[in-house]
Amino acid sequence: MNAVIISVGDELISGQTVDTNSAYLARRLAGMGIVTSAHQTVGDDRPAIAAAIKSAAEAVDLVVVTGGLGPTADDLTRQAVADAMGTALATNAQCLAEIEEFFHRRGRTMVPANRIQAMIPLGAEPLANKVGTAPGIAARVAGKPVFVLPGVPAEMEWMFDATVAPRLDRHAGVVLYHTVHTFGQGESDIASAIVDLMDRGRNPIVGTTVSGGMVTLRIISRSAGPQEARRAIRDTVDQLRRRLGAMVVGEGEETMASAVGLLLRQRKQTLAVTESCTGGMIGEMITATAGSSDYFLGGVIAYANQAKTQLLSVPHSVLETHGAVSEPTAIAAAEGCRKLLASDWAIGITGIAGPSGGSESKPVGLVHIALAGPQGTKAYRHVLPGNRATVRLRASLSAMNHLRLALLGEPAH
Repeated sequence: MNAVIISVGDELISGQTVDTNSAYLARRLAGMGIVTSAHQTVGDDRPAIAAAIKSAAEAVDLVVVTGGLGPTADDLTRQAVADAMGTALATNAQCLAEIEEFFHRRGRTMVPANRIQAMIPLGAEPLANKVGTAPGIAARVAGKPVFVLPGVPAEMEWMFDATVAPRLDRHAGVVLYHTVHTFGQGESDIASAIVDLMDRGRNPIVGTTVSGGMVTLRIISRSAGPQEARRAIRDTVDQLRRRLGAMVVGEGEETMASAVGLLLRQRKQTLAVTESCTGGMIGEMITATAGSSDYFLGGVIAYANQAKTQLLSVPHSVLETHGAVSEPTAIAAAEGCRKLLASDWAIGITGIAGPSGGSESKPVGLVHIALAGPQGTKAYRHVLPGNRATVRLRASLSAMNHLRLALLGEPAH
């Protein structure tokens, strides 16, 4: 069974409001074995809403609509549903009484505009709303069930759980989702290594998404029951790990920082960082993980040359000869930080995040990373693409990835 979720509202089209309803509904439907084929957003336009409902009902098994059930002139979903059904609206006496009682319980007078919320398309059925004034609508268009819910998230969630979910026949199966996060290669390189796992006819199917500087692999498993679905996901994850090796950073809610933290904790080792171009971003990522005080000692943001010399003992001669953005400076800063905080590991990073400040020999995006550890210090040079924010993010992730690989005993990518 598959579904289309339609969200209605000019505020969604304009980007003023983020559509969280579609995400909630897609998760709930998936748990019932119903696959969401598409999310569609439509403005407060009666013909457009009606056309979207009719088109979706002709294409899939189930349509769920949210929004546009309020009492104001721009709330047009109930009229659009009637248009899609080829019928008219009529006042439902029970709905009107319930809306009047809603206001009475709160000591308020119902204004005439609220009467529109009691109007239901002929041939449709109202859905109870115990947390708001707008009843939902259960209708059929092109022979398919169409459920219309309020746009207010609390009302929508209550109505779906209390009135819609019990009406949906359980599909013979479940749909489970899982993610695997990678770092070190581009999306196309990752895809070429797992192309057979991404075949659209495969179950589970694997897809890729680039976000936050990492390539995330999305696994969707459809099966008769949760055990089979989880087993199929685990088998696919095992294949991904075998093919991608140390490029796999973690799964699910794991991040680069939490993966590094786990390795440090397992080895009972500590970390300190000194940052220049990233301005504390590495430290922020590390401390976002609960329990990071077990292994993270602290950091130094040494932006100016004076801070590098005074706090980290970077020699003036190194800065004068090689400049602040250089391998020798990154090495001296990492070693100075490791000594200052008496840590097992220290990361030193310096670079040109842009948009200005680059040159032919030192372009924007140039980043030098040094990793000082128990076996000595290694340096890495990167030229990272993107704007200032992207360069800083990728530089931070690259620095932590070098530490992760060192802890795993793997060569750097």
